[in-house]
Amino acid sequence: MSERVLVIERICSERRGVQAMIARATGIDKGAVSRMVHGKMEPYPGWGKAIAAALGWAGDWRGLFEYEDGGDGA
Repeated sequence: MSERVLVIERICSERRGVQAMIARATGIDKGAVSRMVHGKMEPYPGWGKAIAAALGWAGDWRGLFEYEDGGDGA
């Protein structure tokens, strides 16, 4: 059974140091970045746009904070 995760959570789990890079590039506190990545805090629109830019995300920033089915290896 696969788990639902945020797109940004999957991206951060695939590459080490992404949350720290987002914090450095955007000036957003590392704790706030972590809470947003794990779905415990809704991003402010300005923060969402800054995070998308830091990641080179081409789509609408809201897409980073949508849930998707996580891979279960099957």
